[in-house]
Amino acid sequence: MKIMTNALLTVIACLLLITSCGKKEEASKKAHILSSGSHIEWDYNTLKKVSGGSTELYCGYSRMIQLHDQSLLAVYEASGNVVCVRSTDLGMTWSAPVSIAVRADGINMAVPDILELKDHSLLACYNPRPHDISPSRKFAIRTKKSYDGGLTWKDERLLYEAGHEFKNGCWEPSAVQLPDGGIQLFFANEGDYTNSDEQNISLLRSADNGLTWTSKPEIVSFRAGKRDGMPVPLLLKNGKDIVFSIEDNGFTNFKPYIIRNSLENNWASITDASSTNRTYALTNKIGDELYAGAPYLRQLKTGETILSYQGTEGRNNKMEFADMKVVIGDDQARNFSRKSAPFIIPENKSCLWNSLCVLNDNTIIAVTSTNAYSDHTEVWMVKGHLVPDAIALADPTIFLDNETYYLYGTSSDRGFEVYESSDLKNWKGPVGKNNGFALSKGDAFGSKGFWAPQIFKHNNVYYMAYTADEQIAIAKSDSPLGPFRQENPKPLSGIGKQIDPFVFFDNGKTYLYHVKLKEGNRIFVSELKPDLSDVVPETAVECVSGLELWENTEKTPWPVTEGPTLIKRNNLYYLIYSANDFRSKDYAVGYATASSPIGPWKKYTGNPIISREKLKYNGTGHGDLFKDKSGSYRYVMHTHHSSSKVSPRSTGLIDVKFIKKDNKEEVLIADETSFKLLYSVSSGEM
Repeated sequence: MKIMTNALLTVIACLLLITSCGKKEEASKKAHILSSGSHIEWDYNTLKKVSGGSTELYCGYSRMIQLHDQSLLAVYEASGNVVCVRSTDLGMTWSAPVSIAVRADGINMAVPDILELKDHSLLACYNPRPHDISPSRKFAIRTKKSYDGGLTWKDERLLYEAGHEFKNGCWEPSAVQLPDGGIQLFFANEGDYTNSDEQNISLLRSADNGLTWTSKPEIVSFRAGKRDGMPVPLLLKNGKDIVFSIEDNGFTNFKPYIIRNSLENNWASITDASSTNRTYALTNKIGDELYAGAPYLRQLKTGETILSYQGTEGRNNKMEFADMKVVIGDDQARNFSRKSAPFIIPENKSCLWNSLCVLNDNTIIAVTSTNAYSDHTEVWMVKGHLVPDAIALADPTIFLDNETYYLYGTSSDRGFEVYESSDLKNWKGPVGKNNGFALSKGDAFGSKGFWAPQIFKHNNVYYMAYTADEQIAIAKSDSPLGPFRQENPKPLSGIGKQIDPFVFFDNGKTYLYHVKLKEGNRIFVSELKPDLSDVVPETAVECVSGLELWENTEKTPWPVTEGPTLIKRNNLYYLIYSANDFRSKDYAVGYATASSPIGPWKKYTGNPIISREKLKYNGTGHGDLFKDKSGSYRYVMHTHHSSSKVSPRSTGLIDVKFIKKDNKEEVLIADETSFKLLYSVSSGEM
């Protein structure tokens, strides 16, 4: 996109880490979309100013690389000049600016790019832009070189000149070096279209480290009647394909696109609007009317590609209010998703002309132009890391069958997904027989709100008790992977809303522990008919409700106790449950005991046994107790996604055990040091 480099961007920003708990609605539970794979976590302790010089009115459009000696070098515009700064401590401090290209009479030096070549010399390319319009002053593409790590610059070359007016200029050079040592330099070129508002991506080549260049630009990308702009090339790690990102306004507004070609093909033909080598970058497409421009493309050492752009999603739809977005793609620069915003800014401010740098240890550096921290525009950076997403199943349960563990939980309104593992560490999934689902909407009762499944085996048949439409149903299957179905889709009998089933067999009887949504979430137990077809009428008995301080820390008029699971040990029944609204950071786990499966129940005086105070995670609760292959007890549960976000909730596992104190009855305790989140070897879409 064309910009006037002497324009001042009036942006004021601050870091706003917003923590909020939603209003507690009566007996509500929210399903969420499964999020697996990886995401970028940005470390705001690393937020640093990159640009130097207190007299500069504008510093922006920065590109950063790590050199062979591990130091960092950044180039940027500085009030019409192109300069570079260097850091020998990975970005903690930066040197004073060194001049690369000085503004000339009526001409600003703009939009620089930087490349370290195989011989360790540096190649800077930039864009002289006339602001005092005259036929003697041309828009152009130039390069300079440094042989001492950026301390001095020489060997200036003029590669291309376009017209002298803003409407027929050239823009945004960016270069890449190929395995054979050749350099390809791409730029946006409007100089070919003096009578239309069109623009292509042109290519120049060098075979001698940037000292000489081809004289005639090749057109490599062009959408007739539209504007391809801001190319950023990348040689993929497969060593065979080259891609570059562009902003493409082939529809209403700019969007990030990827143009691709093989080294073998070597841009033999133009990538036009109909070419399969032109693809929309974002998996989750955003509204055509929204602005999403200035993309920048890089690849991690582990193969994932990352793409930044300045977008207005969720903001005032004007470029001056755009924020920096970063999305993650695969190793072929496809399927970009899992969006994050490195810089958190107010709605009426912006992060513009962004770029990315990947360090040798896979650290990601996001670089932006903003006056968030002063009265003029500066270059700032923040570091991030690609981290795996925990499996995102809420209300989880683990079922052990034939030496395999199966993990289920609340994940979507389409049913219940299932993961499997042989060791509780390495999870594969989702692996349900119906596209990952063990139970799919349409095969059994329910249209939405598929929550809190329990899996058990009875008379050689697998059963799933679950919630849907705030009612309880039971489906069956011949495999833990499903498909679980009902011949006659219907819920169990009951008055009002009821959720969170747990089926328990004892002394020839079958019991259904569940939660009734009346005057709070209260746990009840009812008898089930021997064939599990329905409850025995008028057998419901209340077990526990939220009367204690830890069970209702916010003192709401709707106290919550839910997520029951039951075990019997030494003729004593242990009812494990969760309390507080699931959105509360104080969501926690406790238990009560009784000498009968229907009570009366005595709450443990040491409750809660699992809480945020113990685990340092918010929203710890609603899970299931089970025995692993060694016979040890484990409790699977969910936590909040982060300290500021509830969903998608993460799935975790903790060791629990019974201990006897002072020759009294055994108490159940959780080993807080054993807690861990569960991760899948398969990735999915967020």
